[in-house]
Amino acid sequence: MHDIDIRHSDFHRIDLNLLVALDALLTECHVARAAERIFIGQPAMSHALARLRTMFDDELLVRSGKRMEPTARARELAPKVRAWLAEAAGFICRPEDFDLSRAEGVVRMSIPDGIETLVAPSLVAWLRQAAPGVRLRMQLLEVDHVLDALDADELDMAIVAVDVPVRNWHQQQRLLTSHFNYLYSPRQLTLPPDATLADLAAQAHVVSSHRGEAASVVDQCFTQHGLARQVVVSSASTSAMIRMLLQAPLLSIQPDIHSSQMHQAVGTEALVVRPLPTDPPLLIHSHLVWHKRHDRQPLHLQVRQKIAALMADFDGLCSVGSAGVSAGVSAG
Repeated sequence: MHDIDIRHSDFHRIDLNLLVALDALLTECHVARAAERIFIGQPAMSHALARLRTMFDDELLVRSGKRMEPTARARELAPKVRAWLAEAAGFICRPEDFDLSRAEGVVRMSIPDGIETLVAPSLVAWLRQAAPGVRLRMQLLEVDHVLDALDADELDMAIVAVDVPVRNWHQQQRLLTSHFNYLYSPRQLTLPPDATLADLAAQAHVVSSHRGEAASVVDQCFTQHGLARQVVVSSASTSAMIRMLLQAPLLSIQPDIHSSQMHQAVGTEALVVRPLPTDPPLLIHSHLVWHKRHDRQPLHLQVRQKIAALMADFDGLCSVGSAGVSAGVSAG
């Protein structure tokens, strides 16, 4: 970023608008038409040409009969000025001028296992069709590290399922709100349809935790009712948890967007899915979080909009609210 040592004081003496005028003059080789091209009067363009001649110590355009022709110095400058203007136009372009089909680069995001399974296939399909030059790098960072990664520009965006202490330079967007269900295999466990929190606490639990920690908002809920879960397994893999429930007498409590996904993966008879018996319902909110430095970055903006649209499509999986996701810090 700092390989070229720029003396910023040198630019104090230069009106960079003159380069715009120079490009118009070298394109038209005619003062009046060049003036029309950049919407100024002919006298102003004549004045700009005089200043350019002084700045470059060259005539730049010389009259030849009824027309003007560029000097050798002007021909040398023309492609450099045009390239500078093209690059300048690129970094000052408005998001609405952005051409996604020509975009290139890498989008780096942190996303939980369960949400990745839901969102990634459609997101990747959309990118391959709409922006084949864009690559997507997905990983799962601990929530404690997400904000630091955003600040260090090691991450472009993240989906989180807990409230994080965002700072003034962060932005966040609510995606979905989920309540919780409990799941078990009827071949492995027998529970009454009206099971209480105490009934659930008495069972062996498998929980979601990519950090290997069992504590979560669910445990806090049990604690508030004077209960404690028997957590015997913690896992970061949704697919592995499904197999555990099918093969062992275990119970898992998951946000409904996850539990619906797990339920659909194995069929309606393999797993029992029932709402967690709490009043009021226990809720978890998910957000898309990013640094303000990328707030108007056109590629990031369109990817964030696509993620929000995809998550809205999963609203039917959630029986509470229309705005959230459950993401991956020890949600169950």
